[in-house]
This record gives sequence, C-alpha cells and structure tokens, in this order.
Amino acid sequence: MTEDVYRDEYVRALFDRMGPTYDVVNWVSSFGFSSMWRRLCVRLGQVKPGDAVCDMMAGAGECWPHLPPGWSSLVAIDFSPEMVARQKRRRARLAGSFSTLCENATATSLPDASVDCVISAFGLKTLSKEALGRFAMEIERILKPGGRFALIEISRADSWALGPLYRWYLGSVIPWVGKLCLGDIECYRMLGEYTAAFGSCAHVAPVLVDAGLNVEVKEHFFGCATSLVGVKR
Repeated sequence: MTEDVYRDEYVRALFDRMGPTYDVVNWVSSFGFSSMWRRLCVRLGQVKPGDAVCDMMAGAGECWPHLPPGWSSLVAIDFSPEMVARQKRRRARLAGSFSTLCENATATSLPDASVDCVISAFGLKTLSKEALGRFAMEIERILKPGGRFALIEISRADSWALGPLYRWYLGSVIPWVGKLCLGDIECYRMLGEYTAAFGSCAHVAPVLVDAGLNVEVKEHFFGCATSLVGVKR
C-alpha cells in the first residue's frame, strides 16, 4: 500500500465514515471474536482497583464494558470526531470517571507518568512505521514506572493451515458485510488491506523495546489475532 493511506487525514476520514456501523460490523463479521479479543486485551492489561486507565485509539469505547470494577479513572483517546461522539453516548451508560479526548494517540496532551495501564484494540494496523515509533514513545511517556500495557490487533494468521481462507474472508466477505450495513464497501475493504500489510504484532515488539518498554508477543486463535503485553521499565 502507498504511504497516503497511513496519513492521519485519510485514516480519520475512514473511521468517521465507518463510525455508525463499526462495532456492529466487527461483531457480526468476526462471529463475536472482536468482543472476545477486546475482553482479552483488557484482561492482559491487568487493570487493578484504583488504576488510571488510558484507552488509546479507543474507537467507540467497545473495550469499556470489559473493564473490571474498581478502576479509578478512564481517559479515551481517538482522533475521529465520529468515534468520540459515539464514546460520549456510551459513556452515559457506564459508571465511573471518564474523559474523552479527540486527539492523535501518537501525541496526546496527557501529563507524563499519569496512567497505570494503557489498552488499545485494533488500531495498530493503521499506523505507519514512523507513527508506530511515536505511538510507542507516547505509551512510555504517559505510563507510570511499572505501568502496564496491552495492545491487540487482527493478524494474518500466516502459520495457520486455513490462513489463506481467513485472509480471503477479511479481504472479500467483510467488505460486503460493511456494504450491507453502511452502503459503503471501500472503507471496510481498506481494513482488510491494512491487516494484510500489518502481518502481526511481532514486528512492533522491537519498536516498543526501543521506546523503553518490556514486551511479550502473544498469539491468539491460530494467529488470527496477536497482542503485545508488557510494562514500563
């Protein structure tokens, strides 16, 4: 893919278009796995009572229902105005101290060392190599010493025997589900393109290490999703 599809303006417009149907299409097209993987992301982040949590590239806040009770505060970061508007509607249905920021996750206004845990689901694939580096440094900057993070992403499942079928499904079937729900096939086709180009979280691990984070790569459901889990040194 060309670098143009990783530009902030392009990605922001894409998610603004998908916003009204994004969570529904994800759930339907993944047979519920998207919700399961978001729950897993929160669990891997080891959110504890009293924690200040940051949800990076938070989308419509789909991870929030999976947070365990007792956390202190939650700040959600996303640069799509449509997604932030949906966050605010979801926030009204949940208890707790929330704030939502319409900002780029690679350069937020959060203070240094201000959060205990960072979570992020399904946003990594839309970041360029340069942006991944800035995102890693931002996670390191906002985490308290010993703070934890968990990032999860749909992956290509290259090691799975049914990987080619899975990749065909991502690239061909999901866009048609999006067209049925939204009437727009192009934006959901791009999600398959991003996934194919991304591969898995394995190539992001060294970027996080270079930023000063300890990290472990985990594989889920035959590599259909991968995650990065670790702590600030």
